[in-house]
Amino acid sequence: MAKTGLPLNFVKFLQRSDNIREELLQGPSGIRYAKALQKTASEMALALKAKDFDILLAMEKLAVQRDFREFGTELAQKSENGHKQIMERWRIVSNPRTAREDFQATYAPENLPKARVMDTVMESLVKTQCRRLSDYAKGNATPAEKLYFSRRQECLKAVYKEHMLHLSQALGQNQAQEKGKDRPLSR
Repeated sequence: MAKTGLPLNFVKFLQRSDNIREELLQGPSGIRYAKALQKTASEMALALKAKDFDILLAMEKLAVQRDFREFGTELAQKSENGHKQIMERWRIVSNPRTAREDFQATYAPENLPKARVMDTVMESLVKTQCRRLSDYAKGNATPAEKLYFSRRQECLKAVYKEHMLHLSQALGQNQAQEKGKDRPLSR
């Protein structure tokens, strides 16, 4: 007769594993791990405060590589591909000439200064990447892990805002808005 698992043994081992995990998290190694993640999040906050978006993207690349090691290949592979695409969109808009070329296919040249420019590709990439980070932070994540992943999301959203600012400048939208401010309103 084949031996089957006993529910009481299952519960006993499950409780033991929960206790060991809690001991690890509350022990010296777990405390060092939490402090390291908090310091990592702080470094990202400093780069964000300095508005050094190239550094933020480099930090995110390193974090994505860590995700690959920590969380396995399937989700991390998607995350790595997403980061590569974000970097490509960032590079396009970082150069005003390439930004104009890229968006002239979408907008007629005479409409560029007044059109509400949208980069739906970048927006979608950032939202998807933020969802992935949220997936990492679900479940049994510690407060330090949740802070780390939420800081990464915050930084990606800031990169998107800066991206859109660069795009607006490249397409001459800031000049059109400033001209509109200089003109008095008439009826």
